[in-house]
Amino acid sequence: MLSRRQSQPFARSPRVPARAASRQSTDVRIDDHTRGHPATRHQRSGLWYALYFPALPAPDPDAGMPSIAAVAQHCQHISDYISLDGNDALVLEVGRSLRYFGGLARIRQGIESGMPAALRHSDYVQAVAPSASAGLLMARSGFEAAIRNPEDLRSRLGGLPVSALAIDLRVRRKLTKCGLLYLRDIWRLPLSELRIRFGRHLSEYIEHCLGLRPEIRQRWQPAPDYRVSIEADHGLHSVQQILSVCEQLLQQLESFLKQQHLCTDQLNFFMDHAPDHRETITVNVREPDRSAKLFLLLLETQLSTLTVDGEIYAITLHVRQFTDFKPAGGLPQQHRADRRQHYSPLLDTLAARLGSQSVQRLRLQQDYCPEFATRMVPYLTPLPEDSAVDSSSNPATINQHPCWLVQPPKPLSIRNHKLYYLSPLTLIRGPRRIETRWWQDQAIRRDYYVATNVQGHLLWIYQDLAHNKESINRQSAWYLHGFFG
Repeated sequence: MLSRRQSQPFARSPRVPARAASRQSTDVRIDDHTRGHPATRHQRSGLWYALYFPALPAPDPDAGMPSIAAVAQHCQHISDYISLDGNDALVLEVGRSLRYFGGLARIRQGIESGMPAALRHSDYVQAVAPSASAGLLMARSGFEAAIRNPEDLRSRLGGLPVSALAIDLRVRRKLTKCGLLYLRDIWRLPLSELRIRFGRHLSEYIEHCLGLRPEIRQRWQPAPDYRVSIEADHGLHSVQQILSVCEQLLQQLESFLKQQHLCTDQLNFFMDHAPDHRETITVNVREPDRSAKLFLLLLETQLSTLTVDGEIYAITLHVRQFTDFKPAGGLPQQHRADRRQHYSPLLDTLAARLGSQSVQRLRLQQDYCPEFATRMVPYLTPLPEDSAVDSSSNPATINQHPCWLVQPPKPLSIRNHKLYYLSPLTLIRGPRRIETRWWQDQAIRRDYYVATNVQGHLLWIYQDLAHNKESINRQSAWYLHGFFG
């Protein structure tokens, strides 16, 4: 039975009985540690409100079902410290909001009143505890209660099963095999022995639940959404007038990005011709940037091919895709600086003028077969962090493969027992064997050589060893596969 002070914000009784209170006199190991631990006094001022939605599905933008982020968005008027726990639970710090709202009952009413209707009528669980881990543990266990004092955590949580702990499944099984079925059984064990027997993660988690160790949880922040509009005093007719207004919008965007330490790779301009007509222009860059000068250049390139029908009365700039700004320089960022040196504003300009699909580039792949080691992708396709493009730091790797491959490989003729391409060939380096794809029907087994001819061409040729066994003339399986620059 909850006390009047503890049960006032929650009308329903707890689903899990707190039977561990009667064993308080026998559980002395962790209790003694609690009284003298300095972190206990530090956590007295914290109070965490946990919400758990068991029936909340995984986030799906097309389903239309509100996600846990929608609940966090609503809870921002209650607390500025909100932390998500998976896709179905969250916890917010309300200790500093009690005086403003007038108690937990008012906070509960504020949370429930603005919650999305689909979630407000669902069977969700809420709990309040001095620590975030304890609140989430209570909510996920179906234990609706409000615990304010850290000294009450040990007795009130003792009746919860060990299976409800947010720890590894193997650790839970080990606890069950040792006869530790409820948390009150764990309270009897010294924390030092608990750490040795079951690992550091369990002991620290228990300390977090009891408020013995300060807990730092990642703050949830809403996705930034930047939108700004300018209405013209008179209709805009020419491209120069449109660019003059867009330049003001881009200057404001650059200031916003610098203040928030962000950058973007996509901008959307909405130009209203009339109340029922809107023109949309999308500006893309391959590498996220925040330069208003660059964005204005790309916008001007697109506007040069656009025919403006009628007058434009309003222009709106909308940006939804943001990434953290990562300046080049410093030892931890040398890898990022190397990636940046491959960026070219000229290619962005060509992509804006001709279309993103019209400008292609080579992308390296982890494959030993030269035919599949590269592929063509649109220029605006972002590079992965572990892209092989950074192999440019090793010149020896680049010199082994030419950029200009002959597709399909061209058979070489043999004249007077010498390989021939416009003139007799001379082998200057090799062989280098490539043997792969043996698990497929067409295995690759080749010896590659670098050859030259009288004309000065530097050729990449190979001898196909996989088909030599079927050929009577072993020198007939020679192919030209590429040219070195």
